[in-house]
Amino acid sequence: MELSMNNVKMAAEYFTGNLTAFNQKDDDYKNLFLAYATDANSSTIRELATLYLLGYDFNLEKHGHDGVDSKTGKLKEVKPRYIKAGDKLGSSGNFNDMTLDLLETKEDYDVICSMFTEDKLIYVVEFPFSAIYERIKKPILEAKLGKRVVCHFRYNDYNINELVVHYFDAEAARQKNCLSKPHYDMLKNKQDGLSTKLFERP
Repeated sequence: MELSMNNVKMAAEYFTGNLTAFNQKDDDYKNLFLAYATDANSSTIRELATLYLLGYDFNLEKHGHDGVDSKTGKLKEVKPRYIKAGDKLGSSGNFNDMTLDLLETKEDYDVICSMFTEDKLIYVVEFPFSAIYERIKKPILEAKLGKRVVCHFRYNDYNINELVVHYFDAEAARQKNCLSKPHYDMLKNKQDGLSTKLFERP
């Protein structure tokens, strides 16, 4: 499936409950779209949908940052998670094949975490990379010299004052029982009541 802007826009709308564009497609297209949009092993369309909803520009290069805020020039790294029905979210995200040199290139990034389950976007949060820098650095230092490692982080690693909750569908989170209670409470307590206006895109 070609990831045109129309497809990204439709994915963003689909996961936030607007099925107008999706319902206008034929059944074959719908089946293909759903197979791709809900593929736990391929996050590209969910990553782009997250950036689209926040109004950030895409970086389609394979390496480096995922997006940029054209107003500030701030680089963004997106960590979209998809979990199957009945599962609870474990780690909030991970960085693959990390080295100290690579870590240092990301030090000034902002990190965006989004979570999807079935047909719902559950949350979108954003925070400075500095919040998880030491957490990501630790397994790199503990690894054998020159070895690339996978570094995981959890929601409590970025439970800081600078955390921005752009979107949180608390009702869907309760219905699908996909978050731990402490994670749910953190998002609910920090949620900005005006943040959902970011998703009112043309």
